Amino acid sequence: MMNKEKKQLLVIHNGSTTRIPAKAKGYDFDVNDTTWVLDKNVSTNLSVIHSFLSGKVLKGCLSTLSFYASNLSSHHTRNVVERFQHFLRETEANEITDTVLINYRTSLTKATEWYLGTIRGFLRRWYQLGYFGISEEIITLLDGWTIKGHRKGDAVKRKHPTLGPLTDNELQAFNEGVVKAYELDRIKTSDLAISLAASNSGRRPIQISHLRVVDVLCGTNNKGEPFYVLNFPRGKHGEGFRAKFKPFAITHDLWSILSAQAKSAVTLTEKKLGFQLQEQDRQQIPLFPDYRVLFQVTSPTEYRALLASDKLHMSAAEVTDILQFAAEEAGVKSERTGEDLFINARRFRYTTGTRAAREGFGELVIAELLDHSDTQNAGVYVKNIPEHVERLDSAVGFQLAPYAQAFAGVLVDSEKEAKRGDDPTSRIRTGVGKGVGTCGEHGFCGANVPIPCYTCMHFQPWLDGPHKEVYQDLLEERERVKSITGDIQIAAILDRSIVAVADVILRCEKRRADLNEERRLNNG
Repeated sequence: MMNKEKKQLLVIHNGSTTRIPAKAKGYDFDVNDTTWVLDKNVSTNLSVIHSFLSGKVLKGCLSTLSFYASNLSSHHTRNVVERFQHFLRETEANEITDTVLINYRTSLTKATEWYLGTIRGFLRRWYQLGYFGISEEIITLLDGWTIKGHRKGDAVKRKHPTLGPLTDNELQAFNEGVVKAYELDRIKTSDLAISLAASNSGRRPIQISHLRVVDVLCGTNNKGEPFYVLNFPRGKHGEGFRAKFKPFAITHDLWSILSAQAKSAVTLTEKKLGFQLQEQDRQQIPLFPDYRVLFQVTSPTEYRALLASDKLHMSAAEVTDILQFAAEEAGVKSERTGEDLFINARRFRYTTGTRAAREGFGELVIAELLDHSDTQNAGVYVKNIPEHVERLDSAVGFQLAPYAQAFAGVLVDSEKEAKRGDDPTSRIRTGVGKGVGTCGEHGFCGANVPIPCYTCMHFQPWLDGPHKEVYQDLLEERERVKSITGDIQIAAILDRSIVAVADVILRCEKRRADLNEERRLNNG
């Protein structure tokens, strides 16, 4: 099969250079190197291929992989290389024969059988391109096999506590935790923006890393009402770098954070460059830049040339590192494991799909929400809608309290010991006028006190406050909302506050015990 792509590769191989352009703009590689850099985020090492194959077979293999690297996504190319190298390591083959393939198939398990599906596609392409190394008999053998695909959504199906979707409490704990960490100067504006963009959208790290200032949008509808959008570049669909986009509606709060990050990116970029940019160039500044690359740019012309590639953008791996760093700095715990909450963008993605299925949306809507090109991966969410606790009683609330760590404030022995305790306007009261604590923040707060206060870092509950009454009122309100709406999810919105109040009650009991012990020792 002598198609256009093959002709282009042959010209390069037969010419004076063996360098081949990758599909990603701005990247190329030498076909004979053992490492190919395919884009900002993906490089692949071919040393195993070089160690087992030689001569015309090696050349045919590398030529076929060159086709993948030049015409298909970098992630897909790396996956093909990894699967084929696994095949070579397992079989120690120096050529592709029917015996080698049969032996390899018998070595695979149910969990790894899909490897052979990837290899079959690669060997078919090798044969179609007409390069030496694959016979027609090999293709006939492969075409006669039924190979099971990769198991999809296993972590979702098993509701895995560290790899699967987050619970509502875990998601809320992460969002509240990173905001608190930002207020305490433990993470930067960019860390907060990345964290909330990932948790709110369920987008892949590469989509977040490819965002630019121009993608943070605000507009008005035909009624004159504002709306806020984050225009995500599409990922994993083979369109190329920032070739296609899909808008995602966001809240005003998230838009404000992203806008602040956009202004910061413009300021820091111009500072690193050492010269001011025109407005149209400012709009194309990466929302999350790679400042190490920017520091090496010496002119507006060089800057504009780099905009055609992903080189000015933070890598996808760094996005993942920041998510995990933010979770650590926030001290977020999982109520299911009692351990630090393990975070990556995939878990947010699973969570977005799971919550949509729980709300009754079908496969088409979930696929659209997650930016899938088809519905084959969306079905796992619809088929595995999680069961939910129908009732959160007082005992369960106290059991969850030590793990969920929903209470973020500081317990004080009395009002006079609280920050702003001498300011009557800082006093937090129940609906019937009983004081429960003090607000240590001077700014205006429009929260419907006292319920949101228990999850706020500025709240200082008093040791003698009527917290048990607040707890019981919340449990009764949860049941009332459930009976009125018939929707457990709406009622469950109160769960984190319930657990936070339980945490305060437990802390009060421990503090009283400590005070009693101090008195006993002093009197003894």
